[in-house]
Amino acid sequence: MKIVPTAMPKKQQIDLDYLVVRKAELKEQIQDQRQQISASTQHLLSPATFSTYAFKAFSKGLNMVDGVMIGFKIMRTLRGIFKR
Repeated sequence: MKIVPTAMPKKQQIDLDYLVVRKAELKEQIQDQRQQISASTQHLLSPATFSTYAFKAFSKGLNMVDGVMIGFKIMRTLRGIFKR
């Protein structure tokens, strides 16, 4: 929910009733934002599922294999350069 600043009408007089209504609106907006912040915090700090752990482990393993393959290619290239 966006907070959009509202311009005050120039000819309207600000009385106590207007201030009470405006204060209630702002409190409601603040409460909505607190709930959104709380929900997003809970989502970010919730424990990861098993699939997340499994995918991370698989990704790490794949990266290690890729690193080893690149290392072998570099060593083969360097041996070919130094044999000449």
